[in-house]
Amino acid sequence: MSLSSRARAVSLACAAVVLAVLVAHGLMLVQQPVSPDILFLFLPNAAFLREQLLRGELPLWNSLLLAGHPFLAELQTQVLYPPSLLFLVARPERVLGPFLFLHLVWLGLGTWRLARYSGASRRAAVLAGLAASLSPLAVEHYAHPNMLCGLSWVPWVWGSGRLLARRPTRRGMALLGVLVACSVLAGSPELTLLALAGLAVSLWKRTRWTVGAVALGAGLSAATWIPFLELLVRSDRSAGLGANEASSFALSPAEVLDLVLPFVRFGADRSGTQGFQSVLFMGSSLLLLAGWGLWRRKGLAVLCGVLVWLALGDAGGLFTWLHRWVPGAGLFRFPIKFLSPLPVLLALALASGFSAWERGVQPNTRRPGAVFAMVSLLGACALAVAGAGAGWAVSSAWVGLVGGALLASRRAAPERRGWAVAAILFIECAVFQQGVGTLASRSGGAPCRPSPEFRPEGRVAYDIDWGRVDLDHREEACAVGIPNANMAAGFAALEGFVVPAPAFVKQLVREEPERAARLLGATVVVIDDEAKRAAYSGEVLFQNGSYVALKLGGRPGRALLESGGERLELEPEVDLPSRLVFTLPRGGERLTVRDAWFPGWEAEADGEPVPLREAEGLRTIDLRGNERRVELHYRPGSFRTGLALSLVSLGVLGLLWFRARRGD
Repeated sequence: MSLSSRARAVSLACAAVVLAVLVAHGLMLVQQPVSPDILFLFLPNAAFLREQLLRGELPLWNSLLLAGHPFLAELQTQVLYPPSLLFLVARPERVLGPFLFLHLVWLGLGTWRLARYSGASRRAAVLAGLAASLSPLAVEHYAHPNMLCGLSWVPWVWGSGRLLARRPTRRGMALLGVLVACSVLAGSPELTLLALAGLAVSLWKRTRWTVGAVALGAGLSAATWIPFLELLVRSDRSAGLGANEASSFALSPAEVLDLVLPFVRFGADRSGTQGFQSVLFMGSSLLLLAGWGLWRRKGLAVLCGVLVWLALGDAGGLFTWLHRWVPGAGLFRFPIKFLSPLPVLLALALASGFSAWERGVQPNTRRPGAVFAMVSLLGACALAVAGAGAGWAVSSAWVGLVGGALLASRRAAPERRGWAVAAILFIECAVFQQGVGTLASRSGGAPCRPSPEFRPEGRVAYDIDWGRVDLDHREEACAVGIPNANMAAGFAALEGFVVPAPAFVKQLVREEPERAARLLGATVVVIDDEAKRAAYSGEVLFQNGSYVALKLGGRPGRALLESGGERLELEPEVDLPSRLVFTLPRGGERLTVRDAWFPGWEAEADGEPVPLREAEGLRTIDLRGNERRVELHYRPGSFRTGLALSLVSLGVLGLLWFRARRGD
């Protein structure tokens, strides 16, 4: 292919994917998507990240979460993820739609590139990109931003692996390393591991190049994953998850029908099924076109079957076996996540099937399509009359109409057949989204803000069941400041104090919750159950339908200075997430800061380093008695090690690229 024709093909593919996704999902560009993860996790993290970057600081620590918590070390915060710079343009609720939309487009372009490297024709590759971006299952990841970000890099990693296997070069290895790093920084470790597993399959004969590319990617992203490993080792999950918790949110056997039929269980009783993804449908046009490709490429069919098998969790048995016998598998949960790569794999099968379809004999009539559609419509009517339910009837009619349209499109000339199939893909996606209403129900809404009547002074503790915080109670949760980044002061979640999780604090929360709240310096506690009220002696400060805020007696400071049996409450002179400064009015024996202790915090007294130790999960400094100024800094060694490794890897990347320009 000449340079000019290749440029035209790339431009056409980009334009087709962007235009189709823009028209089908244009609503997402102008309105904020809504889901519990977005409201109570992603938006608060993005707001905190934006605030700290605009202040000129790298957010290593979040003093607003729990009693203080590492921020960069949490992969889902995406601190070093390059597209996160988009949040500097405007407030997160304004840019979240474009941020996710661009990842959906990136997913389509990556799938187009992967299909081309897999031998598909240009038209088939463009259709594969459209199918992956327009698949309802992929669009459903709008509710889980880090998963959509991670999924968007999977086809790029696989495509570069195919290219490197075909033509090993230093430039190809460097590009693959950058893509692996972006996958890690996107914040979805499950999808990164799936991408690497697919890479190993593609490059098993190119071990040296594979190891080099993965090592380069690991080095480039080391500033994120090394702190993450330190946090993981010190968290409750380091001991592994129990079998029941790990297999929560698994695909139920009845839900397998949802993958292939759009409305068969629409309106049915969903009790006992997972609630992580409300839409599981792949798309009839995608499935019908991919069917021939799966028949021709048995390996893809087996891989898709294995992913569905894993998604079944305990019901399938394979996930349980992995959880029990594979080292490290006990750290992961939610088997439903194994379905995430299916749109990409089925799009590849579509490209393979359509390429073969293009080379096939062209029929002289549209009758097969009309007959197929008519039989399906008659079958739908029969199901409705027989009382099988509206879901079965509508699903049969839907699949019949789409299948009939695809068969009828074979009558078109080969150069127009691709446009016909693209139109069918687009129409199905647009009609399905409007019919199910997933975009309408998850778009819009005012930014989450605490109620003007809820004005706590000091730190707030939340003694609540986090599983009950959902969209149905969104306004009430926002009123008491549950999305933490919208609070003027920090808060400590009593049941989430896990950084680390001292047994003393856990026991105290269970047995004496008010004492635990005071230990963490809380002046207000929010509860979600009247039965918990007996554990607290405070008066009601604020109340709505779901939550009650109780004002605790006294006003504990951020730190406690102990001297000769006297206790003096102190507030910091400088209060930044990663730096605290206290001016002591007199000498003392011990200074206890009511923030979570974690490795990486260092202390200085009058400019001299002093030991900082853990006491009941908090930070404690033993003083000599004559100090007047105490500073605390968060300088984690894991981040410094990771940053040094990332800088070295950047140098290696530059060297590889420079040598590649001089010729491999």
